[in-house]
Amino acid sequence: MATAILLKTKQYPENARVLVTGGAGFLGREVINQLHGRHPNWTIFCLDLYAPNHAQSPLIDQTYEVDIRDRNAVFIALASCKPDLVVHSAALIPSGAARYSTRDSDWQRVKAVNSNGTVNVLEAALAAGCKAFVYTSSIAAVTDDLTRDYYYIDETLPIGRATLHYGRSKALAEAFVLDPAHGAAGLKACVLRPAPIIGPEDTQVISLIHGLIAKGETGFIIGDGNNLSDWLYISNAALAHVLAAENLLSSSTAAGEVFFITNQQPVCFWDLLAAIWAELGHYPRRRTKIPVEMALVWAWLMELWGWISGREVGIGRGSVRDAAAVRYVSCEKAVKMLGYRPLIDGVGLREGVRRSCDGYKKQLAARSMFGGKGSASG
Repeated sequence: MATAILLKTKQYPENARVLVTGGAGFLGREVINQLHGRHPNWTIFCLDLYAPNHAQSPLIDQTYEVDIRDRNAVFIALASCKPDLVVHSAALIPSGAARYSTRDSDWQRVKAVNSNGTVNVLEAALAAGCKAFVYTSSIAAVTDDLTRDYYYIDETLPIGRATLHYGRSKALAEAFVLDPAHGAAGLKACVLRPAPIIGPEDTQVISLIHGLIAKGETGFIIGDGNNLSDWLYISNAALAHVLAAENLLSSSTAAGEVFFITNQQPVCFWDLLAAIWAELGHYPRRRTKIPVEMALVWAWLMELWGWISGREVGIGRGSVRDAAAVRYVSCEKAVKMLGYRPLIDGVGLREGVRRSCDGYKKQLAARSMFGGKGSASG
């Protein structure tokens, strides 16, 4: 109901031209689906390293297979399609041990895509005459600081404390996107900070949590188990992007603003893991609570063993702190300014977990059929 009212009361360009970077990826695909569904007359372009799947192709006018680190190629692509609006969702999200890496080589790799790549896309957009820009940042731009907890924070909390590579890169890109000089040049831009996203085509979150079963790492809880965290279902993530795009192409009240985007259903981190394991048919016989300090010593020993053996270890001090941290935020600003209401228009977290795990099971079945290992790490 709320979505229908928004569509009737706001005036959008009849034939807008929209470019989605990362359009063949997990989030980008759903953004394109929803853009087409709400605005079938809009012309949609996709820029990604890879071509979109066959089911998505009819929704896209043209695809540019471009690496956003390639500045010249990005400029050529945007000069060709001349978008009215860019949704920039392309990013590199480190996974596993790389998520907590302190190596400079890993930082340079993440920064090259998430920060330098964003500079390339935005400056190419300006050169092509684009007037609106939605940037997909992350809640990690704030919360990738493992020295403190975050209890129901809002967008007034300044960035700059993130120490992990992913959050640092996103914070740098945010600052660039919202540089007042771009607004003075006529670009209306806003930033979305989604929580970790799950969905049927997710290839990171569910597989990582499923992988803990094979490693025998489901029988403990780090800390007291009451630490709340935010999550986001894929259709709700895409809805927020479409609402932001619609705002910038109509009233533009979101220009210059930052928005946290979650399912508005913070849940105990360890309860979510248990729910995912249950959907995948695994029920730990016992779950022993381990004090954070003890877990950190254990993690340090694991890191030491990994350094000596030359092998990647699954548990380190970064992952221990992350698993015990409090990470939940307010979406009140997105509700008021964008009309974002996931619990009215979208999928709730419990149903989102079920759908995500069903999709993951299909991925495992497909891997098995085509000769894969049929496991999360395969």
